[in-house]
Amino acid sequence: MKSVKIVTMILVFVVLIGGGACSNQEADEKGSVDEITTKAAKAVVDRIHSPIDKAKATKSIGDERMKEMDKALKNR
Repeated sequence: MKSVKIVTMILVFVVLIGGGACSNQEADEKGSVDEITTKAAKAVVDRIHSPIDKAKATKSIGDERMKEMDKALKNR
């Protein structure tokens, strides 16, 4: 019975060591997946911010034009 426990402990130890060796490969794959995800997220954020930035620029131009019109009316 004692030898069964020893063999079981050795098998558990070998499995744990083997699992640790494989985790490095997963980390590399996970890194590439994270890189692809990051690129995709950046592309989505850029696509969302593009119209927002254009709208802000248009509003800014409109505000400047209104200020110029107000100045012109005050100077009359």
